[in-house]
Amino acid sequence: MSEQLSSRAEKKQSRKEAILAALAQQLEQNPGKRITTAQLAASLEVSEAALYRHFPSKARMFEGLIEFAENTIFSLIHQILERETDAETRCKK
Repeated sequence: MSEQLSSRAEKKQSRKEAILAALAQQLEQNPGKRITTAQLAASLEVSEAALYRHFPSKARMFEGLIEFAENTIFSLIHQILERETDAETRCKK
């Protein structure tokens, strides 16, 4: 039973990540343009309702994307700080 729950949680997380990746791609391809949930859902070949199963609102989707970007950046900074001891080298990376 716990394996099923783990598998469901992994699928849910991977779907959330797919939604965020598609949102990032839409923003990159259409800078400054309005992105609708209908467009986002179509790009993932899911329904809009499927998007809202993972995020309660469009604003939460954008917040999730910002959080993902922050986590990625801070993770990379942490890796650089661990590897490099010289301040000048750290800044160049």
